[in-house]
Amino acid sequence: MKQILLLLFLLFSSIYLNAQQDKVSGIIIDPSTEKAIPQVVVQLNELKTTTDANGYFEISNVPYGERTLLVNAIGFETYTLIIKVNSASNNLKISLTPVASEEGERKGISEVNLSTLDLEDDNKGQSVSGLLHSSGDVFTSTASYVFGQEYFRTRGYDSDNSSVYMSGINVNDAENGRPSFSEWGGLNDATSNKEIISGINPSRFSFGAVGGATNISTRASLQRKQFKVSYSLSDKTYTNRVSLTYSTGLMKNNWAFTVSASRRWGSEGYVQGIFYDANSYFVSIEKKFNNSHSIGLTAYGAPTKRGMQAGAVQEAYDLTNNKYYNPNWGYQNGEVRNARVKDSHEPMIILSDYLVLDSKTKLTTSLGYSFGYSGNTALNWYNASDPRPDYYRYLPSWQTDANAIAVSTNAWQTNQSISQLNWNKLYQINYLANYMGTQANYIVEERRNDQNQFSFSTLLNKEVNKNVRIDGGLEVKSLVSHNFKVLNDLLGGNYWVDIDQFAQQDFIGDTNKLQNDLNNPNRKINVGDKFGYDYDMHVNSGLLWAQTELTSNKLDYFFAGNLSATSFWRHGNMMNGRYPTNSYGDSKVSNFIDGGLKGGATYKINGRNFIVANADWSTRAPYEANSFVSPRTKNELTPDIKSEKIEAGDISYIARFPAFKLRLTVFQTMFQDQSEIRYFYDDDLATFVNYVMTGVSKTHQGIEFGAEIKASQRISITTVASLGNYRYTSRPTATISYDNGSQADVTKTVYMKNFYVAGTPQSAMTLGLNYRHPKNYFVNLNLNYYAGMYLDFNPDRRTSAAVANMDPSDPLIASIVNQQKLPNGSTVDASVGKSWTIKGIYYSINLSVSNVLDNKDIVTGGYEQMRFDYTNKDLNKFPPKYFYGFGRTYFLNLSVRF
Repeated sequence: MKQILLLLFLLFSSIYLNAQQDKVSGIIIDPSTEKAIPQVVVQLNELKTTTDANGYFEISNVPYGERTLLVNAIGFETYTLIIKVNSASNNLKISLTPVASEEGERKGISEVNLSTLDLEDDNKGQSVSGLLHSSGDVFTSTASYVFGQEYFRTRGYDSDNSSVYMSGINVNDAENGRPSFSEWGGLNDATSNKEIISGINPSRFSFGAVGGATNISTRASLQRKQFKVSYSLSDKTYTNRVSLTYSTGLMKNNWAFTVSASRRWGSEGYVQGIFYDANSYFVSIEKKFNNSHSIGLTAYGAPTKRGMQAGAVQEAYDLTNNKYYNPNWGYQNGEVRNARVKDSHEPMIILSDYLVLDSKTKLTTSLGYSFGYSGNTALNWYNASDPRPDYYRYLPSWQTDANAIAVSTNAWQTNQSISQLNWNKLYQINYLANYMGTQANYIVEERRNDQNQFSFSTLLNKEVNKNVRIDGGLEVKSLVSHNFKVLNDLLGGNYWVDIDQFAQQDFIGDTNKLQNDLNNPNRKINVGDKFGYDYDMHVNSGLLWAQTELTSNKLDYFFAGNLSATSFWRHGNMMNGRYPTNSYGDSKVSNFIDGGLKGGATYKINGRNFIVANADWSTRAPYEANSFVSPRTKNELTPDIKSEKIEAGDISYIARFPAFKLRLTVFQTMFQDQSEIRYFYDDDLATFVNYVMTGVSKTHQGIEFGAEIKASQRISITTVASLGNYRYTSRPTATISYDNGSQADVTKTVYMKNFYVAGTPQSAMTLGLNYRHPKNYFVNLNLNYYAGMYLDFNPDRRTSAAVANMDPSDPLIASIVNQQKLPNGSTVDASVGKSWTIKGIYYSINLSVSNVLDNKDIVTGGYEQMRFDYTNKDLNKFPPKYFYGFGRTYFLNLSVRF
């Protein structure tokens, strides 16, 4: 009997002990300021909470036993701690390490903006926590930082396949779908609060895109309370940067303010002739009315002016013995002047309303207005020779006898008035025109795109219960884009006449055909006047989306869908003489209805091993920028324009252990019915040509691998690889339109199937060694390798006309048709940094050196010229142009924060 009683006592004691629970509490602080951090997400297995205004958290009803504590705060490294819950008090004080936001510091796997993986012990009898998809794992952080220097694009996607939001407002350009990061350039600190979704994983702020989505939070109450000043020194595009950020955090009067400003400048960084002159500003104000309602106002902008670099033919690089030769500049009265200057300022204002409907429901509504201008200058000339120094007729290779070749070579190598722009000569020629009473022969024009856009978004986040949540929203945009040319500089001349000089040889005696604007014929223009073309593009769009996420013991899954409507049209402000009935006024309105579905599942093998699968099918309206045959001159739409189709899928294995983290992903994405447009000047026809391709299809497939091994408390090893196969899979139709109207539009079939997508390495790999000392200094070293880079090709060389009348056995055909593969390359990058606190003031210094071994042989990109000698099939007449990657460069950053 005693034995039975003892057995029952032990049994009930075991049950009692297993059922015992306790609470875990603590405070989260910023070690640099010794101040508490509010709004920190603290997760203990499946239990989750956030810290209050005093940085305090408390989680009740925690079962006894070993548990994994996960702490995620915007702007800080993810913190993971194994704790043992028992009858002893579990009151913690946790110090977080700030994430580096400066360009000079290397980011590692654990240095992410929001959350990483939820961890769980291997108890298969309990619910296993899933993955938080707003994570920046080792692959994501490395691909964006290390590989980005060689123009690597994740999965080979163009930037229009990633969605970027600013406080809930989509900031992708409505005309071409691409986000313009320069619009908030220099505002690193103010825009560091990001939620990043990779690929087609579920997003709680948007439907997303196949390339992922990013939401930058500008709420003043969520900004780190600080006063920060930093200075950066570099030898890249700009040489100096000063920035200042002041944020109050949420004050006792329930107001919060953030102000940030920066200046970036430099004359001639790594490339001769370029300059950088940029300012940026940011203001965010938030008023909290009560615990359920806040309103925020954000305004930012980045007025920027910079001299541009141009690609060059290999002959020019060899002649100047400079792989960074830039033909855009020359000396004017002893000073460097660049002909290609980009000047932009596109500020944005966002008003947001944050409403908590109940403890599990939030409604966020934002109204945005953006405006401003973006311009690019270029030389233009009339009845004069081409002023560009690398024009093919000025190169030694164009000469026909040995003496002329020697003279031309010597001139290029010894006389910068030959190898660079000769500004003084252009002025002298215009002075002669003034004497003769004629219009200027040379001018600088500015090609402008001025935009006004209203945006609206509303976002609902609802947690139905602990296993089901619903997210959804509505996004609306209305854009008016004004496109025109303006006379920037007469270069000493008296005036310019607004006619198409390229049409004179084709329409002799018919002066109406020459007019760019029949409503103002033969108009003499001066600096500041519009000329050449002037039209507005109108784009209206709306997107409605919804998503459901469900969790269970072993399986998490989600479903999402969207429905969108898009309309656009052109309004001509000039009546073009070549197209008098199809250029002035409104074009036909194009309307598209599109939709998308995506879903995915996460199978939780256990708390440390996961299998994730996602799929996406969607259609997308064609971009207005690719939908008109010749938007500068007429209202005509590209024939057979239609919505683009996208099908994507990926499957991943993810492992998360305290000393080892890994992701292995296989993916495939298919794009169909895309459209592309290219512009170029045809030297033989003396006109600008619009080359529009429709029915473009591509397949992007590959493998992504990322792993981090914590070899010790201080040392970690990272390895990342992307092996891709990005190819065209169709034979599109090209519509060719000539601005001077000398020929009727023609169509051709382009035989580009199986050609590689250019502009990115197909494959990239890195091996990194990272050392971080407890006394807040670090050293990082990366060995990088890039392969599978291809030259952007001229589609017209892949038509039947390019090889017409040639013997099929002629070996020249292969040279004309085949796509050029660029050499593989490797680099070594290093960075070192130190931070410390003295009397509550946080100091940091970071130095990064890219391409330590000074490898200057990497061709990061380039393109075949669109001109081609169809008569002689001479490939040397218009050879390709290349861009070389920078050699050794540095970035030094110093900052003080208190």
